[in-house]
Amino acid sequence: MFENLASSFSALGLGYLALTAWPLAKTDILQRRLPNKYVLPAFPITLLGQVLAGAAGGNWWNMLWATLAMLITFTVALGVNRMGFLGMGDVKLMAVMALALGWYSAALPIVALFISFLIAGVVAMALVVLGKMKLGGSMPLGPYLLVGFFGAITVGAWS
Repeated sequence: MFENLASSFSALGLGYLALTAWPLAKTDILQRRLPNKYVLPAFPITLLGQVLAGAAGGNWWNMLWATLAMLITFTVALGVNRMGFLGMGDVKLMAVMALALGWYSAALPIVALFISFLIAGVVAMALVVLGKMKLGGSMPLGPYLLVGFFGAITVGAWS
């Protein structure tokens, strides 16, 4: 019984990100930003779910791995932000995705980012070839990060 309860609690972060995916993607496409009002609440909601899951099921190691995944992702993404290649909204979204996915597997945050950047790269190349974007131009990354997030959930469900 407690294992099912722990699973439900651990999914709070996933659920919150799934519920806010549309407003995040839409805002990023239209305004080129990922609003803090959607991204920042994902951190305490995800952490609360993981603390409750740890208490219900004793999965404290999962929380440690999720936190490490978040810290590593945030550090690397912040470095890329400082080089001017990512916005801070992207950095925060990547970090909270790593926190939510890292509970289930240390590989899922990597899978999510791989899917995200693969699809974004293909789309960017197509836009350059079609003359819709200049080489070195920018595009909103949030929608691609969210596609990668859902892709990683799908991969995790099949594992």
